[in-house]
Amino acid sequence: MQFIQSYTLSNLNEIANMRKIVLVTVLLFVTCMARPQQKRIVLQNVNVVDVEKGVILKKQHVVITGDRISRIANSSRYTSVAGDSVVDCKDQYLIPGLWDMHTHVWIPDYFFSLFIANGVTGIRGMFEGIFLANLWKKNGNTPGTLTPAGFYAGPIVDGPTPIWPGSVAVRDSAMGRRVVDSLKNKLHVDFIKVYSLLSKESYYAIADEAKRQQIPFAGHVPNSINVVDAARAGQKSMEHLYGFPELASDSSDYYYQLARGEIKDSLFNTRIARRALLFRTFSQKKLSTIIEELRKNNTWVCPTMTVNRGIAYMKDSSFINDPRMKYVLPMMKSMWNPANDFRFRNVTEDYFDNEKKEFQLKKRIIKLLHQGGVKLLAGTDTPNPYCFPGFSIHDELQIFVDCGLTPLQALYGDRKSVV
Repeated sequence: MQFIQSYTLSNLNEIANMRKIVLVTVLLFVTCMARPQQKRIVLQNVNVVDVEKGVILKKQHVVITGDRISRIANSSRYTSVAGDSVVDCKDQYLIPGLWDMHTHVWIPDYFFSLFIANGVTGIRGMFEGIFLANLWKKNGNTPGTLTPAGFYAGPIVDGPTPIWPGSVAVRDSAMGRRVVDSLKNKLHVDFIKVYSLLSKESYYAIADEAKRQQIPFAGHVPNSINVVDAARAGQKSMEHLYGFPELASDSSDYYYQLARGEIKDSLFNTRIARRALLFRTFSQKKLSTIIEELRKNNTWVCPTMTVNRGIAYMKDSSFINDPRMKYVLPMMKSMWNPANDFRFRNVTEDYFDNEKKEFQLKKRIIKLLHQGGVKLLAGTDTPNPYCFPGFSIHDELQIFVDCGLTPLQALYGDRKSVV
C-alpha cells in the first residue's frame, strides 16, 4: 500500500512569497473539485515550481480541464479557446499541495477549512475516530467538498494504562496481535499507531502481526525499547524525535536504567536532571550509528518541531500574541493555557528552560539526520499548543530550512512515498 505522497514547503524566501504560493495552490485545489465541468480554467502568467528538476518555470499558462492539468505552456505558446476562464496569476507561484504528516482532527469543518486555506491538501491523522475518518476519506475523493485527502490510524495502541482516553489498552502480546487484526480487518484503519507505554513483548507482537497482515505501523518509540530496536522491527515512521537524545547519549545505558527505575541515583531523581544528563552527554558518533540503522531499514522520521517549540515557548509573549491567534477557537486557546493542561499545570520554569535546550538539540539532530540520508516527514501535531491548523506546516518547513535543508530539499527532497 502506498502510505503517503508527501510534498513540503519551506519559507522559500529564495523562491517566492509564501502567501502567493498558497493562494495559487488553493485555487488549483478548488477548481479541480468540479469534475463534471469540462470548461477550461487557465492560470495565466504563473511561475511553476518544478520540485523534481529544482527549477522555476517563469510565466507559464497552466490549463485545467475538468479535474486535471491538461497543459503547461510558456505564455508565447498558449492559444486561447473561446469560453476559457482566465485567472491572472502575475507574480504568483504554483506548487504541489502540502501534506501535514502528523495531525489530530478535532473539529473537521474548522480544521479542514484552515488546512485548505493554507495549501494543505493531505493529512496523516494520528488519533481520530475511525468511523468519522473513513467518512472524511470518502469526502476527500468527492467533488464539491473542501476535505483534504487523508490516511488515518484510528485509535492509539498503548500499554495497559493508556495516557489518552480512547486509546486501545494492550495488556500482553496475544492481545497486541488481536488488536492489529481488529484494527485492520474490522475498523479498516490505514496504519497502526503505537504509543509510549507498550511493553517490549506487546510491541514486538504488534510489529510481527502488522508485518504478517501487511499493514504499516508508526508512532511513538515506546519507553521499553530504543529507536534502533524500533527500526529493526519495521516501524515505518518515528514521531517527535522521541528516543533520539536518549540513545545518542554516551550515558544512554545509565539513563535508561534511571528512567525505567532499575537503579536509583539521588543526583538524577527528577526528569529535569535526567534530561540535563542527555544534553551534556550527546554524542554525534553514537547518532551516526543510529542513522545507519534508520537508513538501512528505510525508517522515516517525523520530528514535529512545531509542537516541540510550542511546548518549550508556550509562555513566551511572541506565541501568546501571535496574530494567528485570531483564527483559534476559544476552546483551543483555553487548552493551550498551561494551567489547563494536565501535562504542564504543575511544572516549574526549569521544565520550560529544559525544553528550550532540547528543542535546540533536536534541531542539531535533524541536520545530522538529513546529512546522513534519513528521510524526513513534515508534521505539526496540530492542535497541540501553538500548532495552528494549516498555518503551522509552514512553520515546520521553515524549521527544516533552519536545520540546513535547502528550500528545494524542504519542498521535495527525496520524499516520493512512504510504502
